[in-house]
Amino acid sequence: MVAMQQVWPRFIPVVDHLEVYEQAPRPHSSDRPWVVLCMVTSVDGSVSVQGRSAPLGGPVDWAVLTALRGCADAIVVGAGTARSEDYGPPSVAPEVRERRLARGQEVVPLLAVVSGRGELDPAARLFAGPEQVRLYLAGTAPASRRDSLAQVADVRTAGDRAAEAAAIVADLAAENRSLILLEGGPRLNAAFAAADLIDELCITRSPLLAPGGPGMIEGAAPQAGCSLHLERLLVADGMTFARYLRRRDPHESA
Repeated sequence: MVAMQQVWPRFIPVVDHLEVYEQAPRPHSSDRPWVVLCMVTSVDGSVSVQGRSAPLGGPVDWAVLTALRGCADAIVVGAGTARSEDYGPPSVAPEVRERRLARGQEVVPLLAVVSGRGELDPAARLFAGPEQVRLYLAGTAPASRRDSLAQVADVRTAGDRAAEAAAIVADLAAENRSLILLEGGPRLNAAFAAADLIDELCITRSPLLAPGGPGMIEGAAPQAGCSLHLERLLVADGMTFARYLRRRDPHESA
């Protein structure tokens, strides 16, 4: 167990990070999966330093990400993030694997990578594991790339000119995947936000300044702001770990 304190809504000196995220309230909608956005940011809001998020994170942030991945039925990430962060095959820790099996989930969550034009290397480490990775491409992706990637992944079309968030969620819903973990990057986050498909945000704030870096959401976004409710705030190693829920009922209390 990673040593974390809860400071909101009430103080708890030590919490189990796995139980916190597994048992978190999720007022699930029956018509589509619950979507969790997980990101780490600097104090000034940057999500990467020189193109990578690793300098912002640390052991506790990684433990939180591991806990969230352990809850997920599918991990969705943009191709740019998968490349820059050198994503490997999906995996879970032994203790998380046991919890997943007890809940009736697959041993590891599905990893789904979103790439409009299919700009991924079939020889990348991403495709080296025993579990097949899924790729969501746009209908305009070159046929040569599509055919090449189909040798190493489950390639699907999720929109005509761009891979669309709603089409991705609908495809995963058809497989009864009830919890999707969205891991960025900023443009993919914007697509999900613009479609109002983000239900929960788990945001790690690192005690660093990283001026000039990209923000959490870059590109098209809802014209009206989305109201959020701070459900829980944890602290550890100088970092804060906030869990927000999308407030969809305008009369809902904070």
